[in-house]
Amino acid sequence: MNHIISKNIFQVPKLDAKLISVSALLLAMDVIFYKISIGPAFAPVTFGFISMALMGYIYGPIWGGVLEMISNILCFTVFGSGSFQIAFLIAAFLGGFINGVFLYRKKVNVFSVILAQLIIMIPISLLLNSWLMSILFNTNFQVIFWNRLFRNIALIPIQIIIIMVIFTALERRNVFKSLKL
Repeated sequence: MNHIISKNIFQVPKLDAKLISVSALLLAMDVIFYKISIGPAFAPVTFGFISMALMGYIYGPIWGGVLEMISNILCFTVFGSGSFQIAFLIAAFLGGFINGVFLYRKKVNVFSVILAQLIIMIPISLLLNSWLMSILFNTNFQVIFWNRLFRNIALIPIQIIIIMVIFTALERRNVFKSLKL
């Protein structure tokens, strides 16, 4: 279990200028990646999973979750994307938190990325978000669930591959070490 879950996962980073500036950069990246989407409006595919994984990798579960919540609020308030429901902040926090649990301060491995993406995509994205959407839009849960099921099944391997390629490239180039992140 040592190589799956990161050590010191509940350590909150020291609040300093570097934390604030890198967090702002990650937030900007997250907002932009979530605004860029492909596919139909009823099942858009975004690239926010990349920045969400980076937040968890760099800052761990607590700060990664908090940054995802802030990103969710920014996406709604600044850009007016979708309908805001406070419960979606829980799902946003959990996404950053889970990436932090499995990726924080360790060499990225396929097993950790697979576990993180499976936990994020099935219980959170598929079940929790579908349930919240059915409440928010007063729609049948099963209709939303089945629509999102096929989308999520297709996205899981794609997200795993993209995260592995990006993180492996960043680690090979010592980006995180050179920035002392």
